[in-house]
Amino acid sequence: MNAEPFLPSDPSAFLVLTDALLESLKGQLTLIQPLEERRRLVGDALERLYAEHRNGFPDLSDGAQRQAFLHAFLSYDLIEEFLNDPAVEDIIINATEPIFVHKLGEGLVKTERRFATMQQLAVFVKKLLIFGGRAEADMINDLELADVRGRVNIIASPFGPQITITRGKPHPLTILQLIENGALPYDVAAQLWMYVEGLQVRPANLIISGGPGTGKTTLLNALLSFIPPKERVVTIEDTLELNTSFLENCSRLESCRRAKMDALVKNSLRMRPERILVGEVRGAEAHDLMTAINLGKYCMSTVHATSARETILRLQNAPMNVPPVLVSLVDVFVILRKTNIEGKVSRIVCELVETAGMEHQVVLLTTLWSYDHDRHQLAESSPSSIYRDKLATESGRTPAQIMEETARRAKILKRMAMTGRFQDIAAVTALCQQYSSHPDDALEQIGMHRDVDTRGKK
Repeated sequence: MNAEPFLPSDPSAFLVLTDALLESLKGQLTLIQPLEERRRLVGDALERLYAEHRNGFPDLSDGAQRQAFLHAFLSYDLIEEFLNDPAVEDIIINATEPIFVHKLGEGLVKTERRFATMQQLAVFVKKLLIFGGRAEADMINDLELADVRGRVNIIASPFGPQITITRGKPHPLTILQLIENGALPYDVAAQLWMYVEGLQVRPANLIISGGPGTGKTTLLNALLSFIPPKERVVTIEDTLELNTSFLENCSRLESCRRAKMDALVKNSLRMRPERILVGEVRGAEAHDLMTAINLGKYCMSTVHATSARETILRLQNAPMNVPPVLVSLVDVFVILRKTNIEGKVSRIVCELVETAGMEHQVVLLTTLWSYDHDRHQLAESSPSSIYRDKLATESGRTPAQIMEETARRAKILKRMAMTGRFQDIAAVTALCQQYSSHPDDALEQIGMHRDVDTRGKK
């Protein structure tokens, strides 16, 4: 909606109108409503308010002013500009203090914006809640912004609401963009493709680990492109962050006070999934996820930990309490880390580690790739063998053929990047899924043939 900026002559009166309009919209707005439907509901509610309180609100008889007010009402006020800025990752509001933003490559930046009064802030909090489909505030609130604009944490404090908004990515990064950004090389991306797709017979159970803000969810979302097209996926999250709009058969679940994460993981087994994805495991749901792996489901998740061994220790100890024998069912740990090279902060894959069985109740590990800090690049430590041999056995191929196929996929990813035609995750997913079911057709799309030598020669 194009409209002139709304500059009310009496801001306090319009704040009262905004508050009353929000009250009348409780229970009517949801995250999945199209924008046009939300506009209609807001417009209808405004009509009702003026019919019931003819002289109680500012004059909006002028059509242009009315449209400007509706446009402002449907925005997120002071933070709208930050939500539209692709460089902004997080928005931090400490009551009426200056608003901070966390920007790519810059870190925390203090802005000149702030809420003028606690009343203005209270109305803004109500807007976040009602636009997110909530009716009332709790002491701690986790919710989403509509149209994949971000996730919100609001906590009550004696000093006023403390709000953290992680800006959403309506267009999630593709695996090609992560490669271009230096997060990982083509060879590792091809290996991850093999793990996730598993030649449609033996995908890997995979955990992505790293510290806060290292890009775990971003990588997990990019890996969804490699899931074969006919597989049913169930995702389970505390707050909705994954973007699965490009997957055809996906059920998305979100935990709440009445449906905890562990209950949702258990329930997912009744939903006939081939894949179960948990946005992040923190507690008892870890045991249920490993049990699902033991039952033959293929699972992926993220964990806050800085190495494969630390991830295992976290899984085995409270509050997760996963027995070592179940932890050993995880095939692969992908470890992410932030680096600061010449003042530029980057998120990289720093380790790719496979499990290698157990010895004396200790999960054995093999590091395939590790980050070389001197050369600032990921270096191969050891070729994949444990998972490769499992995949070879179950697919009827030789280990050498698995290695050739992995190298071919690195070549495919390079060719996809060269064409410049795979700019969004839907396009990348479509090509990767087509390669799973009709490889020759997929290769023809990018000008390759099955007989291309994986070393780059025909």
